[in-house]
Amino acid sequence: MSKTMSGAQEKHKIHLVSLGCPRNTVDSERMLGLLGGNDYGLTTDPHEADVVIVNTCGFIGPAKEESINAILAAHRLRQEGRCRGVIVTGCLSQRYEADLRKELAEEADEILTLSQEADIVRYVDRLMGRDRERYIDSTPRLSLTPKHWAYLRISDGCDHHCSFCAIPAIRGRHKSESVGQLVAEAERLAAQGVRELVLISQDSVRYGQDLYGKPRLVPLMEALAEVEGIQWLRLMYTYPAFWTDEMVRFFAENPSACRYVDMPLQHIADPVLARMKRATTRSKTLKLLTWLRESIPGVGMRSSFIVGFPGETDEQFEELLTFVEETRFDNATCFMYSDEEGTGAFELDGKLCEEVIAERFRRFTELQDNVSAEINHGLVGTRQTILVDGKEGEEGDGSRYCGRMQRDAPEIDGQVVIDTDTGTAVLGADSSESVDPVGKFAEVEVTGAHSYELAARFVGRIW
Repeated sequence: MSKTMSGAQEKHKIHLVSLGCPRNTVDSERMLGLLGGNDYGLTTDPHEADVVIVNTCGFIGPAKEESINAILAAHRLRQEGRCRGVIVTGCLSQRYEADLRKELAEEADEILTLSQEADIVRYVDRLMGRDRERYIDSTPRLSLTPKHWAYLRISDGCDHHCSFCAIPAIRGRHKSESVGQLVAEAERLAAQGVRELVLISQDSVRYGQDLYGKPRLVPLMEALAEVEGIQWLRLMYTYPAFWTDEMVRFFAENPSACRYVDMPLQHIADPVLARMKRATTRSKTLKLLTWLRESIPGVGMRSSFIVGFPGETDEQFEELLTFVEETRFDNATCFMYSDEEGTGAFELDGKLCEEVIAERFRRFTELQDNVSAEINHGLVGTRQTILVDGKEGEEGDGSRYCGRMQRDAPEIDGQVVIDTDTGTAVLGADSSESVDPVGKFAEVEVTGAHSYELAARFVGRIW
């Protein structure tokens, strides 16, 4: 996925390609804030750029390939004309700094690690031959998301040692932002029109452990719920082994908390979980899922799984499929195992061939598509509250609006599509006059369903 940011037109223009996960997006937003605050123009058109910055992902094989291709594309722009420099940063350069310096000596002018991103302006200045007397080192990040929702990264890094994961080696140990810093950031975002905060990290449930000596996730969310203007709080990346009574009560009782649980399980067969070094079991997982569904009314459930992990037998894969079919997640993502050097799984025996892994991925995806379609068909005829994200189509000039229910996280889950040619008129909060619903909440009636998309019509107020 690539994101870009445009801004004021200055003499020197920067184009930034942001790849990978939302945590990387926040890094991109912070770099863009620094560049814009230090008088650089920002452009969405790479052909206009004096400098192209590629913020890479280095998590698994396909992401690394995408990052390398983006770097080579930036280098071609330099060969063609205006572009004077290419800067590479992000998780790929953090993970393979020495190798990239050797292999991309001609393609990249700078290879930056994550800690060097705070000095992005100085590196761009160097490429531009620019001297300045004063740097502005503290600027608000420039959002790459729509105006009505934003990511809030509450911590970075991870202290777990899951055998398939390279994140601790790339991002380091778990590091939390303080409650005060996060509330101040939320207040700034709310003042700009943000209504949904998406809380991200590598391990959300351990938030605050490093700062306060014990997890402080619920106190943080309670403080964020008090920020005027924020109406949806969405928590991502919860580790299944460490859910608490306090967390469940907050989600069940606080009106600002999205009834949504994002909990990557990775697998369900105990032997596979053990080889993955996951701190849970099948029995504990089933009890947790039952507890969450009984305690949080109407909760939407998302998870992610890995197929083809070393040593995964046919029987263990079938156990996973049965679990997914019976558990019925609203949304579930499947990843094909990627053999990553530096991880514990890289040294394991029992590696499966690519054809077997691809077939298991196909079967899992087909099953989850059917499950999601069945769940969605059950919503036809019901009324739902959605947050309207925009108009359908790349240019946003279509006649259909797109939105999300509480159970749908932006960029990864499904959507609700509203055809404005059907149903009643779009109603304002206190009158019958038409209003632009983008960035607002709306009442809709579901009229149709597919695996990852609902059709609907406006039936109530917009606010």
